[in-house]
Amino acid sequence: MQIGRDVALTPVEIEVEGERHQATPPVVLGRARGAGSQDALAVKDADGRALYVFRGVYARWGCAGSDTDCTSHRQLEIAVEGNALVVRNVGKFPTYSQGRPIDKITLGPGQWAELTLPGVYTHDGKKARIIIKTPGVKHAMQPATDAVCEACCEAWRILSQLSASVKDRPLKITAKDAEDLEHLFYLFKGHLDGLATTVVQAAPDAVNELVSARQLIESILSHLERGNLPPETISTIIAMYHRINKLREELRKKLACSC
Repeated sequence: MQIGRDVALTPVEIEVEGERHQATPPVVLGRARGAGSQDALAVKDADGRALYVFRGVYARWGCAGSDTDCTSHRQLEIAVEGNALVVRNVGKFPTYSQGRPIDKITLGPGQWAELTLPGVYTHDGKKARIIIKTPGVKHAMQPATDAVCEACCEAWRILSQLSASVKDRPLKITAKDAEDLEHLFYLFKGHLDGLATTVVQAAPDAVNELVSARQLIESILSHLERGNLPPETISTIIAMYHRINKLREELRKKLACSC
């Protein structure tokens, strides 16, 4: 993969079950020899040298016959092409996004993708969630407002989904409910982080509210780990929904955001 000479790079973030690592593309994501009996998932350089090993997951190998749930040493290639980050599946078995196998995903500034890699599991046997966030790419001609709008719109979409998830939900929830909600909360927290950074110039008064919302999300996540939602959760989510919606309307007027 070639890197365009007119592109300035900052690290891309790879998140595996909440464990985050930043790397400057081009990099490879794939299986690496672990310290014990299980192989690991690692970020590698183009020559296959491990740059970072994720501790919370393991990678299966040795598939034969109809078993296609194994991780290749080079499963994904992540590189910059032009003004975008391109993630290619180059492994023997397919990588999935939203339940569909992918050959390639192209991400612009401020975007992210959730992927499921073959053979990558948490140590308690669950399929690992892998998120590749925002390419570290800034094109000289890329309007700064694009990143603000994309971050705000994505945060608003996820919060809308969260609002629907917690509405009329009993305070005692199942383990599956907790897992699904926790995933959404983590995604929303990630977008709040990005939004708090990109919105500084466009709407500086909103930053304190965004930081406050992030702290509330962290508090809710701690309750979800115990399998219950505090009584104020629904009102908290609704309040955050109105705050982000207000910010969205403000940015629509200032920056012509289209969501």
